[in-house]
Order: sequence, then C-alpha cells, then structure tokens
Amino acid sequence: MFSKNELPADENHLEPGLYIVATPIGNADDITLRALNVLKSVDFVICEEYKVGSRLLKNYDIKKPLELLNEHNEKEQSEKLLNRLLIKGESAALISDAGTPLFADPGNDLVRQCHQNGILVVPVPGASSIMSALMSAGLVSDKFLYYGFLPANKDERRDEIKKIPNNLNIVLLEAPYRLKQLLRDLRKGLGDNRNAIIAYKLTQPQEKIFWGTLKELALITETLPKGEFVLILKKLETRWKRK
Repeated sequence: MFSKNELPADENHLEPGLYIVATPIGNADDITLRALNVLKSVDFVICEEYKVGSRLLKNYDIKKPLELLNEHNEKEQSEKLLNRLLIKGESAALISDAGTPLFADPGNDLVRQCHQNGILVVPVPGASSIMSALMSAGLVSDKFLYYGFLPANKDERRDEIKKIPNNLNIVLLEAPYRLKQLLRDLRKGLGDNRNAIIAYKLTQPQEKIFWGTLKELALITETLPKGEFVLILKKLETRWKRK
C-alpha cells in the first residue's frame, strides 16, 4: 500500500503525515514561505540534533516540540514516530541539520515505512548545498554523479576512490574539518592534476568558489578556516587520437 501524495487543499490546515522540509544551508533568508508555513502548522518537528533544531525554529519565532532522529536511535525512534503519525494521526516536519534532508542523513527508513503504511509523504523543497555548488561551478552539468561521503575506513576509502568514474562530474561531501584529508586522499588515488571545484561556505558571507587541480586546491585551501564545503571532481576530457 502506498501513500496518497495529494497536497492539502487548505494551506492553513495540514493533513496528517510526514513533511520533508528543506532548510537554509547558511543564509537564514534562504527558506521558503511554504517551509515556514509547514513548520508553523505541524504537530512536531523531527531533527538530527536538538541544539540545531531549536536554533532553527527560534530564528523564525516558531515554537514546536522536537523529536530526535539520528544514526544512534533511528531504528527504535522510527517505529515510535510512525505510531504517532499512523495511530494518532499527527503531522510532522522532518528537517536535517541544514539544507535538503535525506542526502546522507537519517530518516529514509521512516519515509519508506510511511509509504508502506499509507501515510502522506510531502516534499517541501528548498536550499540544497549540492545544487548550489553545481549552479556556481560553471560546469556543463547535464549529467553528474552524486557520490556523497567516502568511507571512513582508510582501506575502503582508498578502494572507493579508485572506483570513481572519469566520465562524469562527481559531487563529494565531507565533514567541514576533513577538507585537507579529502584532498590528500584524492591526490593519492587520482593524481595531482585532476581538476576540481570547491564550493566553500555557500550562501554565507565567507562564500568562495575555488577552481584548480587537486594539488593547486590543496595549496589554496591550506590555511582556510574550517567550514562546510562541497567538492566537485571535474570529468576527464576525452582526447581524440589522430589517425
């Protein structure tokens, strides 16, 4: 049984269900009117961290109860939240720490169970670090591959880097404090001369877009303060052989 994804006819009244709400990635103005209306109207908000979720709601003067859903409690918490949505008929907004939820975030299991139980699932789109990075990269992005986070294990990480395709622009994410390590690992696996773009602190006053080879980027960002970033590996250009 699948959920009936019909938007509520009355904007001021939300149907019971799960609303997946995109939030700003840095600039607080980058939130949609619809997202604000949903956050004000749901029964409760599901977030990864209380501190981050509380700060977001406080910033827009919204007072709603928070429920925690992260990698540490996802299994048991998903069941609890599902019961609230299914049995009590409540409405909830699912947010991530920043940007569009469910890209390398917890919550997919809850969404899947909602679909399986006929609970309304509604995407409320908005800011995305991935799309913002691609918008500002200056690449022909008719095709790209979202690669997400590389494995934390050293050997698995090395093996995964070797598998990265050369014929597509590759979007990589990593923790703010691991930029230098990521560049170092990519240089070892792909060579110094692979071209890439780093979109740093997108939508914030310190926002910068860096172009260059992996070696050049390592030098450029050597003294860069810790901050959120997206790294795009540029696809290798095809070189035609002369006959």
